[in-house]
Amino acid sequence: MKCPHCCACVSPDQNACLACGFSATLLHTYLGNQWVRLERLTDAAHCLRLEESRKIEIVLDNFERSFPQAFFAAYLGVLPSGLSVAELGFWLLNQGAFNTHSVTRRNDFGIVLVLDPSAQVVSITLGYAIEKWFGEGTITRILQTAGNHLSKGAFGMAIQTACIRCEEVLRKRAQGMTWKPDTITAAGGTLDMGLQPLRGGHKPASRPFADFSATKS
Repeated sequence: MKCPHCCACVSPDQNACLACGFSATLLHTYLGNQWVRLERLTDAAHCLRLEESRKIEIVLDNFERSFPQAFFAAYLGVLPSGLSVAELGFWLLNQGAFNTHSVTRRNDFGIVLVLDPSAQVVSITLGYAIEKWFGEGTITRILQTAGNHLSKGAFGMAIQTACIRCEEVLRKRAQGMTWKPDTITAAGGTLDMGLQPLRGGHKPASRPFADFSATKS
């Protein structure tokens, strides 16, 4: 995986990035380390119309029907100073309990898209179990397409396009393969930089996650 702070390569068994020292514990001091419950689509910035949200939900449903072991989630919010979309995506994939159709889905089979409509920036964070199917060029192209929609204020299209492109990548790579997520162990899953299965006994965050506006100075 890539370090969400400096983009250096980080292996699953590392507690922290060797290049910049980033670790999940640094985000815990800022965002907390409790599980946070989230829908697959979280519009904390209140950018989406009801019709757009419904269209996105249809695309997310199609994704999960195609890949029952995986899920795609999107978060729209204006981030506070000092927090990047990539860092937030990393935290969400580690600490988020996403309300998917099947609660047995694990976050190492998750894809999290984070959009900041104010700064017009977007990131994709991939679980360890599926990131091997996404080359750097592929992710760049997906982000560029989503970013083009974002720059035009087409937030719904940015999310739909990113989800559809990710589904196309997985469909192409998974041809002839059988996914068995229960037999895969998340290397480094208990370490700071690792991803953990996040189902069962989740605690709510100490404050609503959408309250970023209250943290701005």
